[in-house]
Amino acid sequence: MRARAFGIVWFTFGMLSATLAVAADRDLRLIEASRNDDAAAVKALLAAGVDVNAPSGDGATALHWAAYKNDLAVADLLIGKGAKVNAANDLGVTPLWIAASNSSAPMVERLLAAHADPNLAPPTDGTPLMIASRRGNAAAVKALLAHGADPNKGEASHGQTALMWAASERHADVVRLLLAAHADIRPRTKSWSQRVLLCCQLFEGDVDGAAVVAKGGFTPLLFAAQGGDVESARLILAAGADVKDASPDGASALVIALHAGQTDMAAFLIEAGADVRSAGAGYTALHLAAVRGDLAIVQALLAHGADINARQARGSPTKQFPSGHALEHTLKGATPFVLAAWAGHLDVMRALVAKGADPSIPLEDGRTALMMLASRASQTLHGPLLPEARIAEALKVAAQLGTPVNAAGPDGDTALHIAANRRRDEIVQALADSGAALDIRNREGKTPLAVALTPPPLADAGKGSGKTNDYEYLLKHTATAELLRKLGAKG
Repeated sequence: MRARAFGIVWFTFGMLSATLAVAADRDLRLIEASRNDDAAAVKALLAAGVDVNAPSGDGATALHWAAYKNDLAVADLLIGKGAKVNAANDLGVTPLWIAASNSSAPMVERLLAAHADPNLAPPTDGTPLMIASRRGNAAAVKALLAHGADPNKGEASHGQTALMWAASERHADVVRLLLAAHADIRPRTKSWSQRVLLCCQLFEGDVDGAAVVAKGGFTPLLFAAQGGDVESARLILAAGADVKDASPDGASALVIALHAGQTDMAAFLIEAGADVRSAGAGYTALHLAAVRGDLAIVQALLAHGADINARQARGSPTKQFPSGHALEHTLKGATPFVLAAWAGHLDVMRALVAKGADPSIPLEDGRTALMMLASRASQTLHGPLLPEARIAEALKVAAQLGTPVNAAGPDGDTALHIAANRRRDEIVQALADSGAALDIRNREGKTPLAVALTPPPLADAGKGSGKTNDYEYLLKHTATAELLRKLGAKG
């Protein structure tokens, strides 16, 4: 979730040309002059007694246009003749709101000096203070606060505040000003339940690949964590925020930072006392660091007491995080070691085992790291591109570190059965080099060689003979079978 403003100023003023054209019964000369930055015409019209507050068809006045054009000279002329600084158009937009949107601190200050109300805002958007905070305009923020802007007034649609917007957009100088004005660090955005797809679907209609999760509920600290603004996070924590803060779906600030690829933020939060064992999201920060291959963060987490053999309880929602580091729901029960192996991060695999990780722990369904590697595609929806040679290397390292080579999965297949079935010769060779039993049988009584000789789909089988089960053809033309025989397979 990202803090954002639902800006309407561009729509408002983009439509004014049409509005001016149809408002034939109104004296719009002053508005036209202001829109055209024509100070001389504005001065002459005001001297002639034209209504300084005459609105256009949508309620905007000449002062709205002066603010939009950031024309201080015209604004002074209008204000001097009694322009209503708090006039709102039909959408609730005031000149001050427009000035904040334009990041014009001088115009903001000019309007505030004329007693513009800093807390007036459109019903569907934030206050001028929120807009200035989102823009990172510290001078405008300072002026608004000095004239009574409420630092805790939020927008109606999501309940976001100025502090959230500043932290989200990495404006630490504005965060400092808001906290000095007693901005509340505790509010959360509105939350709701939503059914989402978990990463990554096996097929359309994958019933296990969806879940109802809590959305929203972010605090200023969580926005800072997601945006990677370490200085803002430091300020917010110093103001009393809880470093163990988490969103309603159980994701801690640390987990959110890692999902967003914010390594510096993650390191800061760890040192600041984040709960490195938190698994409220269905996985821990160590799972994410392992799958990302972030050795420094892995080591920091372990040094602060992370559960080295924690098991993933569920996958993360797909397309939620900008870094692409999502956890597949098909890897339920995975330990950080299994995820590091799956992603091909050899240094992380070694570091985890050196610190006591158990490489033999399988997934919930019984698949080991070797089985996963044997079946791993070179590219997954949310995983790194791994050439087959790198997969084979990760497999060898996993075996050397203690992952059982001949363990059987839920259907009795070993990693070698899986590799043979997929005709992945580099993987077959790597398994054989790692001590895989060549003639072990699965529950159907098949050896890896028998699996390799199993006919491919009808469209690919029996070429040259027309027979679907032409084992003689397969024996001559299946490279995997030939490799297994060369390695010594008998069955």
